[in-house]
Amino acid sequence: MFNVAHDWRLFLGPNPTEGVKMFREEERERFLSPDELRRVNDALAQEPNEYWRAYFPLSLLLGTRRSELLSARWADIDLDQRTWRLPMTKAGRSHLLPLPTSAVEILSYLPSRDHSEWVFPGSGATGHLSEPKKAWQRIRERAGIRDVRIHDLRRTLGSWLAGQGYNLQLIGKALNHSSVSTTQVYARLDINALREALERNARLMFGPDSNAVNPDTPG
Repeated sequence: MFNVAHDWRLFLGPNPTEGVKMFREEERERFLSPDELRRVNDALAQEPNEYWRAYFPLSLLLGTRRSELLSARWADIDLDQRTWRLPMTKAGRSHLLPLPTSAVEILSYLPSRDHSEWVFPGSGATGHLSEPKKAWQRIRERAGIRDVRIHDLRRTLGSWLAGQGYNLQLIGKALNHSSVSTTQVYARLDINALREALERNARLMFGPDSNAVNPDTPG
């Protein structure tokens, strides 16, 4: 902040933060396991508000940021072509997102379709729903996953894609990351693909019936 102020000639004194070390942030790796996802689905089935009942599954399916989905407009969604064009994202550019069939089905049954500019209309100043925290609080309480944040739903999509062996470039494109380093965290979560690679390599090195790696087997 002080460096920018100096560049803009708003502050010409010495930088008072010089020498202060940046706080080291730990990358959060929380995502929903298959059992937790099942419990979330059960909790969503009990949610009385039909918009929140749709919002959270769409967050999981599409991996969008909360504000992007909350401010979605029907004019940007083409259910026939199964696409959603986000005019502007955090990355500073538009993003064309393909919609999986399950997402199209959820959107098709929303009452706002053909009746509102917004996918998730609200009574506030923005015209759309703006804060999902209270809804998520009651859903995660019912699901018994009190430590899962809303942003972890976006992270869950990346984690599940990584677990299926999809490459980081594709995952980054799905999540609209502007940098490969942002997607790099999912490389550590690709356990299944890594296990398969190591198993395949072990068979190549020692053969499927080899006892070379068993020290207790006489040779």
